[in-house]
Amino acid sequence: MSTKQANWDGLTGLFSILFGLTYGGYAYNMPQPMFGNPLEAIFLPLAISAISIFIGVLLIIKGGITPSIMAVKALLNESPQRKSDRRKIAITCIICFLYALTFEHLGYVISTFFFMFAMLMVTCGSAYWKKGAMIAIIFAGGIFFTFNNLLSVNLPPFPFFN
Repeated sequence: MSTKQANWDGLTGLFSILFGLTYGGYAYNMPQPMFGNPLEAIFLPLAISAISIFIGVLLIIKGGITPSIMAVKALLNESPQRKSDRRKIAITCIICFLYALTFEHLGYVISTFFFMFAMLMVTCGSAYWKKGAMIAIIFAGGIFFTFNNLLSVNLPPFPFFN
């Protein structure tokens, strides 16, 4: 009798299949080129989608869903320190995603200030919010000045001064 160990293969396979289906759907809906074969532009994205779905199916077959459920249960029963670390990682991912969304719209300085401030609050705690705000504004302003004025590399400007 073989005992299956907890692993994430089944859930990773499900994610891979969902990613492949979504990516393939968007690839299939790409605009067709004006000249040549209309499927030529979407061939590579559709191939990537098919490979992702194939790998997902293999992961589900190999790993199964039951060990993934066991892994989720083990994750829920972790020590408080590990839960806190995972929460910080998840918050960091969300902050990075929001930074990417706001970068073009708010400009470099404003979006980088909020990003740095939020990251410092996650890592250092909210007790150091004044120090975190000072570090974030000095960093964002200093990098903007260095790149725009000294290196002549244009970063997205302030949204009000375009």
